[in-house]
Amino acid sequence: MEKEQIQKIIEKYRRKSMQFRRYSDEKCAFFERVADDIEDNIHIFIDNFYETEDDILEDVKESFTEVDDFFDDENPIDNLF
Repeated sequence: MEKEQIQKIIEKYRRKSMQFRRYSDEKCAFFERVADDIEDNIHIFIDNFYETEDDILEDVKESFTEVDDFFDDENPIDNLF
């Protein structure tokens, strides 16, 4: 995808993160997290491998799962060192 297309996706999720009347606080926080992750890693998504928004979202959700699994341990702070 091209940078401009990806920036539109980021803007879409930022807008959704502000729609508190439509979505729960948890869902709005999730949308903000998605936008942040895409923005932080935009250089990865500017590639022919990522052709659609769904391709990017699949990758983002997978990265969230990895991080969440990491912090599911009993003593997550121990895993940071």
